[in-house]
Amino acid sequence: MDQVAEMVPSVSARLKVTDDELIKELLEEANAQVLDYTGQKELVGNMSVYVKKLAVINYNRLGLEGETQRSEGGVTNYLETGVPKDIRQGLNRYRIAKVTKL
Repeated sequence: MDQVAEMVPSVSARLKVTDDELIKELLEEANAQVLDYTGQKELVGNMSVYVKKLAVINYNRLGLEGETQRSEGGVTNYLETGVPKDIRQGLNRYRIAKVTKL
């Protein structure tokens, strides 16, 4: 069983969602985002925790794609785009530094 498939039950339980295909797709997206951000080729250490958190955030963003703010009844909510700051801070220790020649 691959890493993403192992995370499906815990994320499904957290979201109280029974559509495992949707959860698997969200986890695959979150996994790709985490690997892209860190430059790693596979999940190491506790990176799976951040994949799960990001999958939950992506689930909550469904239907809000492309929006940066939403106003309803005089209340304006600003939506963070990309990987949220708290997740980026946790993933920074896993980032691979790139060195270029001058």
